[in-house]
Amino acid sequence: MNVKQSNAYSRHAWWLLLALVLCVAAAAVQAGGRFDSGLLWKIESAGVAPSYLFGTMHSDDPRVTQLPTAVQRAFNRADAVTLEVELDPQALQSLATALMLAEGSSLESLVGPGLYRRAVQALGKQGVPDVLVAGMKPWAVAVTLMTPPNQGGEVLDQVLYQQAKRSGKHVSGLESVGEQLALFDELPLDVQIALLKDTLDKLSDIPQMLTDLQAAYLDRDLKRLMEINESAMQESDPEMAQDFNRKVIVDRNHRMAERMQKRLQKGNQFIAVGALHLPGSEGLLTLLSGQGYRVTRVY
Repeated sequence: MNVKQSNAYSRHAWWLLLALVLCVAAAAVQAGGRFDSGLLWKIESAGVAPSYLFGTMHSDDPRVTQLPTAVQRAFNRADAVTLEVELDPQALQSLATALMLAEGSSLESLVGPGLYRRAVQALGKQGVPDVLVAGMKPWAVAVTLMTPPNQGGEVLDQVLYQQAKRSGKHVSGLESVGEQLALFDELPLDVQIALLKDTLDKLSDIPQMLTDLQAAYLDRDLKRLMEINESAMQESDPEMAQDFNRKVIVDRNHRMAERMQKRLQKGNQFIAVGALHLPGSEGLLTLLSGQGYRVTRVY
């Protein structure tokens, strides 16, 4: 990727990063009633100050980015902030590079002229230049098309990151950009192409799904979030959906829960992850509860 392409692509890299959870969380397992609703949870264990786990949505809508009083209070009191990934410039640059094909390869040669033209047209409507589309990986195109449109503001994850930096809090990530992207890079080419075609075929349904997801989020309805996503996945290949669920949701939930341990043992931490990682029989709330933590809904 040349310098001109890298600079132009960096304008879109942020949104691709934030789409990772949204686009694949659809196969999450059923939730139990205890964790069906709520975005802010107190995580307690004996001998340390309580920490807080907050479910986010990757949107710049002011109704999402304006932190409720209870969330802002927990954030302000925390000694440190942990996000899914640390949103520093290096992470975004790594993303911008990783989403592009190797030099000498092209999207058209991988997916064929028909699918390529559809991808160019669809991404053009989102402001992605043709020259960038030509060098994108098939899965990266699909992820971009599933991303909520940017209204010009900072998304919630950015708001939390910037607030933490301004207040001098230590900021870290539960995962690296490389770990998240590997989940997609490891998909066989035929699966990536199928994902792209399926996304293009359902373009007209995506805006309503995003609207429904945001409405459920604002209602703090975790069960509804899962239902919307599960419904979207029912039309996909069942075997592929199950594989996605295991690799991209369940396995990551276990990894995140394990990596939270040192932070929770310190106490007074504020941890923020995509809201769809919270519920379910193998969601973070159930996993932490099973590890002996007292998990209580705050908001």
